[in-house]
Formats: sequence, C-alpha cells, structure tokens
Amino acid sequence: MEISLKKINDGSLYVKASGKLDIDTSAEYGMKIKDELDDIKELILDFGDITYVASIGLRVLLELYQQMSKQGSIKLINVQGPVLNVLKMTGFNKFLSIS
Repeated sequence: MEISLKKINDGSLYVKASGKLDIDTSAEYGMKIKDELDDIKELILDFGDITYVASIGLRVLLELYQQMSKQGSIKLINVQGPVLNVLKMTGFNKFLSIS
C-alpha cells in the first residue's frame, strides 16, 4: 500500500492511499495518519484507489473517527464500489461523511 499525506495550511490533512486496507496494511495506514494529527481540524481520506476494506481496516477508520470527533472532523472522499457497499452494510455511513 502506498500512502501519501499532505498537510494543508487551513489545518487539514489530506491522505491518499491505494490498494487494500487489510491485515497487512491497516496498522501502517493508521499509524502514519495518527502521527500527523496534532493540530489537525479536518482529516480527508481519499479512498479513490482503495479497492478493499477488511474488518481491521474498519477498526482503523473507527479509531480515526473517535480521535477526530474530539478535535475536528473526518470525511472520506471518492469512495466507490465494493468499499462503499461495505461502509453502508456496516453502518459507517451513519457517522462518517462519505462522498
């Protein structure tokens, strides 16, 4: 999984990743993001190139949501296909901003 992070001057963190968010990649994905969350008011996760999310990936998203709900907001953008279906089936669309 390739992960790129970009801090934006307005207090946002933009994260773009590609591949699967599974047992092999979720820990690294979560840690890289969490290490950059100080003073971040908006976390933007670009899921345009995420092809699969396992339950461990959902756990990482939940942890990021819990942290960001204390300091700002989180949104997922460019979510498509099977990944969007998983988020809807698990109810993540009820508390995450997904587009």
